[in-house]
Amino acid sequence: MSQITSKQDAERPPDEGAPKVTAATRTTEATAAAPKPPVRKRPLTYVFTGGGTGGHVYPGLAIADEVRARDPEAHIVYIGARGRMEASLVPKRGYPIHLVYARGLPSGRQPLALLRFAVCTGFGVLQSLFHLSRHRPRMIVATGGYASSPVLLAHWILKSLRLSGARRCFVHEQNVVPGKVNRLAGRIADRIGVSFEASLRYFPPQKTTWAGYPVRREIGAVSRDAARASQGLPADAKVVFAFGASSGARSINRAVVDALPRLLAQPDIHVIHVIGQTRSPDYDAETDTRNRLERLDIAGEYLSRYHQSDYSHEIEKLYAASDLVIGRASAGVVTEIGVCGIPSILVPLPYAPGDHQAVNARTLESRGAARVVYESITAEDGQTIGVVDGERLARLVLEILDDPAGHAAMSRRARETFDRSGLDRIVDQLDQMLADRLARLDRPEDHVSSNGRPDDPGGPGGPPASALSPFALVRRFAEGRDEAFIESLGEDYLKYRVDGFLKNERWPIRNEGVKLAGLLGYRDRLPFLLALLRDRTPAPFFQRLLGGDYRQVGFIRRNAVSAIGRLGVYDAPVRAVLLDLLADPYYEVRSAAARAFADLAHGKETVDADGERDAEVLNGLRGLLRESSFEIRSAAIRALGRMGDGAVAEWLRPFYQDPNGKVRQAVIDALADLVGRKMIVDLDGLREELDDILVTSNHFEPDFPIKRTMNRLIGMIRDQQQTR
Repeated sequence: MSQITSKQDAERPPDEGAPKVTAATRTTEATAAAPKPPVRKRPLTYVFTGGGTGGHVYPGLAIADEVRARDPEAHIVYIGARGRMEASLVPKRGYPIHLVYARGLPSGRQPLALLRFAVCTGFGVLQSLFHLSRHRPRMIVATGGYASSPVLLAHWILKSLRLSGARRCFVHEQNVVPGKVNRLAGRIADRIGVSFEASLRYFPPQKTTWAGYPVRREIGAVSRDAARASQGLPADAKVVFAFGASSGARSINRAVVDALPRLLAQPDIHVIHVIGQTRSPDYDAETDTRNRLERLDIAGEYLSRYHQSDYSHEIEKLYAASDLVIGRASAGVVTEIGVCGIPSILVPLPYAPGDHQAVNARTLESRGAARVVYESITAEDGQTIGVVDGERLARLVLEILDDPAGHAAMSRRARETFDRSGLDRIVDQLDQMLADRLARLDRPEDHVSSNGRPDDPGGPGGPPASALSPFALVRRFAEGRDEAFIESLGEDYLKYRVDGFLKNERWPIRNEGVKLAGLLGYRDRLPFLLALLRDRTPAPFFQRLLGGDYRQVGFIRRNAVSAIGRLGVYDAPVRAVLLDLLADPYYEVRSAAARAFADLAHGKETVDADGERDAEVLNGLRGLLRESSFEIRSAAIRALGRMGDGAVAEWLRPFYQDPNGKVRQAVIDALADLVGRKMIVDLDGLREELDDILVTSNHFEPDFPIKRTMNRLIGMIRDQQQTR
């Protein structure tokens, strides 16, 4: 395995691969081509803020570089979050940085997490007040991420007190669906620039403009031959470049490694793999990748064409050297590979806000510029993680590389999809704002054709986003699979949506995902449902005070059991989980487990390994007959009728006169199942006992259901007696 010449980073948007270029080394051509700044008595001061992830840092640095290229005297200061990647990246670009406390807004209603967020953000606002008062910038540029929230709040406070020296505040939104901070910033900013037309609706129309994505000048400026020479790659090689985004891409890393045996078997393929710098108790990118490679035992001659590292400051060279990119589908990734005209295989970051990465990926795929592979989910060491099939990934790579005409078409369509004028438009906006001459608000149709805009998540001509909410999908599929709808959406994408719901931290969303897995018959999600039911992680303290038990709340456990019943698989793992759930603390789960036994055993001979009736399950169901809940007793009785033998009839006699009509109905149903399965030997005795069953009903119908069932049972007994 060879080492690429440059250091490489954790999973990050492509704009995160910026070269080590300071403002002092900017090209003279960019400065000469830009309009000359007006003569001023003192340099203008800009404060840039944004970060937490590279997707928010690099757009800010690109804009800062262009501001400095146009006005070399401009004083640029960056304010970012402590402990985040901007702390190391910004100084490498030649800009001073101040670090403040900042924390992302927690999802859900977790009091302690919300308290930590409030305290941390409060300190960050105080620090930002000091830095803004000290530097007194004329312009504040925010590129999103929670790192920018203290600065924007501090600016709002100073502006409200008429103490702010900032003439204007500009916010840039990179994604189709704005993040939480940028939505708030829309109220504070003087002008908002968005990368996609679809984002316009999230901000006040009177101050929102379509600006495009700020692509750095270096992207697309390096020649293929020079890039390959710098990386030690043969000029005639087929080069695959795989990387993720700033948080690390376990799914991509593992899939790429799993694909290596098939890819490197082709003697002209080289793989550049940026594994990322993620080092956490949950996932260590270097260790995990190394262990996976060792298990594959790939020959040394193959590994000489595998170039692994963890970070790159020269991602523009890796783009230029590549024939195919495998990566996430952030706005930065899709814009930069589009500008470079590189075919791609996109693996959207699951469950991003508004599913914007899936929107980006599906848009490029619909235009023939990319192929999309969705993550699926699995449970590993108590975690829910995303996985990508390495074999499928290898097939897609070879399919694209072995089709020169198709590869050329993908490259052409990628270039046609995006333009690289966003950086100029953004800095033009800043100049206009400083000069107090705001031009009319640009719209995308002024610059690109209609195919330069993203589509709804459902894809071109597909259903709107509202039809893809978990609740809307459950309503749609409650009566069965809508095959026409599924075809219009794509089964892979629908599964990806369901997986997103299953992994969601909010239990109401996760609950709908569980329902959908059953309604849609996704048997390949059965292991995940079983792992979810085995999860006995205690609920948070405050939830336990209110009667909660486990992190997977009772409603989720109940619906997961019902989904398993719909999937129709009864094997040893399913049996073991359902057996445990007969003693679950939530009564609806116990009832659902009994119903699942009845559904899964229906029409099957459920016996244990010795060929005997499954006594353990039967005794577990028998134990439920002592429950006070009539729903549990009814479910257990029906399950016993479908799984047990003639001895079960004796267990049912105490319920012949049960005061609840539904329990008596269940008894008659169970006896009918036993008779139908020919488990009752003494049919004459049973016929006599039927007169002891109370057949009155709580149903206000002319023909009581319990009487109909009783008549059917009597007819079954008569038929069997005649055939003996």
